[in-house]
Amino acid sequence: MSVWVAGIARWGRFVRLKGDRLNSIRRHLDMLADQAWTLCRWKLTTASSIEPFDGRPRIALVTVNFSTTRYLKLMLITLGQQSDLGRIHRLVIVDNDSRDGGLPFLRELAKRTERVHLVEHRMFPNHARGLRSGLATLEQVERSAMPKERTNIILACDTDVIFRNPQTLGDLSEVFAASEAAFAGELRHDFYPYPEAQASFFAVRRDCYARPDVMPFVHHGAPAYWMQRSLWRAGLRLHDFPSNGGGYILHRSRSGVAAASVYRRHDPHATARARYPHYMNVPGGEAIWQRVEEQYESLLEPNHEQELLDLLTQQLSALGTH
Repeated sequence: MSVWVAGIARWGRFVRLKGDRLNSIRRHLDMLADQAWTLCRWKLTTASSIEPFDGRPRIALVTVNFSTTRYLKLMLITLGQQSDLGRIHRLVIVDNDSRDGGLPFLRELAKRTERVHLVEHRMFPNHARGLRSGLATLEQVERSAMPKERTNIILACDTDVIFRNPQTLGDLSEVFAASEAAFAGELRHDFYPYPEAQASFFAVRRDCYARPDVMPFVHHGAPAYWMQRSLWRAGLRLHDFPSNGGGYILHRSRSGVAAASVYRRHDPHATARARYPHYMNVPGGEAIWQRVEEQYESLLEPNHEQELLDLLTQQLSALGTH
């Protein structure tokens, strides 16, 4: 009997190993396809005409929802408490075929709030494509706007981010207003040849992102790394903004992967092993997150969505007032 048990255990380990390898191949093929398509378009398409930065930051926040609507709600609540919320002139929410029942809520929020724009994706729902679609929508929305009314800073912000410091937007804006920085984010030096900031929270000038020598977002373990690398190679300045370490925000992390494992089990994104939050290794990060989430627990429940919509409609009316 013990021989049979040992044999079955070895077979189970073999199957899991093969499954992990196949899943890894699926994820890499998915990334390679997006990279090839995106870089071909980048090479063949004329760069967008974006006005030079005028020294007055006007932010477009772009976030990508991947069945993480509960966290997105919390992010929006804490965003609404920013003292410089008026510096955000556009809020673009890209929904990557979410299956957690949150889409009607997002549609209603966009309907109620003029400067909130919803993009609905159904095919190829990866993070990089979501960011690219958000920027494409931004260009369409602002095509007929006067130059001084167009946004000039892109703020990429994951749905599972909370704003801890009410001065976050003000201090981030000051980086661009007071210097020649092309980019601001919490730079890491241990992963790639060039320092890079995680795609969960960073800001980049639109005129710099639109340069023909700057790469777009691509499906990758770090969707913004190739873009940041090209900024370094172009000799532009990247500012180290301590978003998590400085207590400005807190990124929970891995929420999209965990959600995919529940709602999209056949998606390559769902097969990644790293699906547990690490809170960017901020001391006490888990406890900080739990306190904030518990504070707004009732508003995050589906049966309180009308109350939350009323609150966000009021808060987000301040968009574009700075």
